[in-house]
Amino acid sequence: MQNAQVIYLQTIEGLLEENEVEKALDALLDLDKETQAGIRQDIIMQSGNFKEASKMFQRGMISFEELSRITARTRYGLLELMKEVPKRIERDAKIRSLNTYQFRVPDEARLEKIIGPENNLLKINWLEKALRASKAVCRVVCADGELGTGFLTQEGYIFTNNHVIPSADIAKDARVEFNYEVDASGDTKTRTSYQLDPSDFITSTPDQFDFCKVKVIDDPDSPLSQWGFVEFDPSAIPTVGEPVTIIQHPKGGDKQIALNANDVLSVWNQHLYYTTDTEPGSSGAPVFNKDWKVVAIHHAGKTDAEGGLQINAKGDRKGANRGILFRDIFKFMKDKGHATPTAGASHQASGNESVSARPASSGTGAAVNPTLQSTSAVPKFVVVYDNQDTPHLEALKRHLFILKATKKIRLYNVHEAGAGEDIQARAATELSDADYILVLITPNLFNTETWFNLVIEALANGKRVIPVYIEKLDIDGTGLEKLKSLPTMNRTVSDFPNTDAAYADIVTEIKKLLP
Repeated sequence: MQNAQVIYLQTIEGLLEENEVEKALDALLDLDKETQAGIRQDIIMQSGNFKEASKMFQRGMISFEELSRITARTRYGLLELMKEVPKRIERDAKIRSLNTYQFRVPDEARLEKIIGPENNLLKINWLEKALRASKAVCRVVCADGELGTGFLTQEGYIFTNNHVIPSADIAKDARVEFNYEVDASGDTKTRTSYQLDPSDFITSTPDQFDFCKVKVIDDPDSPLSQWGFVEFDPSAIPTVGEPVTIIQHPKGGDKQIALNANDVLSVWNQHLYYTTDTEPGSSGAPVFNKDWKVVAIHHAGKTDAEGGLQINAKGDRKGANRGILFRDIFKFMKDKGHATPTAGASHQASGNESVSARPASSGTGAAVNPTLQSTSAVPKFVVVYDNQDTPHLEALKRHLFILKATKKIRLYNVHEAGAGEDIQARAATELSDADYILVLITPNLFNTETWFNLVIEALANGKRVIPVYIEKLDIDGTGLEKLKSLPTMNRTVSDFPNTDAAYADIVTEIKKLLP
């Protein structure tokens, strides 16, 4: 029986390796029926996601690349599930064998127990507090279609990431949307939009504190006060193992909450590391402690498959999400002469925190996402590429020549260096203060460890990286696949009728990044 089970699992694994996902799903359902392994619900969830994506692709609602990513996730999920099958079968067999015995619980036994080291019982008003906090969380929509999450303070400001709204110019054309969610019946609620006041703006770059704070323009017909506000407690930093909860707009969709598997992994410098789930579009979401006080703003994350994030000074790396602590954000604002928000009725300001109703105006910032605008006077672009792709670099330089000649941009490539100068060391120096990093995506680049590692390091340091697809390449797991790329509409340079048309499209998008 056991040998047959192993062979059957190997057969299903072979189907997944050949990308026969539907056949593998059917085979797993048959296996569960025969063995009572208890994996039917898991399979149905994976199947539903995969089949829905297939239908959306057939209708032209998602790209082939998105379908490929969902297929890859489904295959990975099924392979992980299959590892549990032998254990579940063995466990259930043991449990069924216990039916031959009779157990009697003594009358005096206490049946109520706290399981585990922590008491996880909560007062029911914890849910009321969650709903109240959620009302102040909004969807952020930029004019170029970039989406993020934000949250409202008592004074009528929103916080979000700098890489969502990097400058006052971007804020001018952005909007925030409250009530972007569904009700208990699954129906869409009535949504309310507000514009932002770019004259009241402060920010910090992603490599520092990755936040922006901007005033929301109130609407007498739909007052901002109806959404309440979040409460801050910057001194109540969760300890390792404590839960943190994030209310967010993943992928720019309906508001969601991450309640499970949300432990803090570490606190290191200005960063809080946690296992709480997020997705693109969750950038700028509030990170709540167990008392529903905001302690950090979410801004980044990497899975184990992507190499994880360094979570402490020892150099340990783990798949994790990361937020910036408001303890450090408020100190930054104070040092810059800006006031910090009031924390709410239940919190008094700490000694290093000034409280005022209105902060001062604009600051400068940078952005991780390539659709975001630089606030530097002359943004610096660094091109990372493999030497074999020099013809593509030259084509790009020709199309950027006018911008460079008119001092709209500064341009550097990683193969530039003076006589006798170390090329790699010079490239690392140039990348460290780049406003934008253009990465020419070809197989050559991914076969060159030096340049590939420089790109991954730049991503980890919060630099603004823009993948430029010369040709189609599967880069899942690098982190680059999460970034908005050029040319537009998920195309590659090779998709265009001629290279001039491709680079004209790329330069048009780059112009949108300029001050």
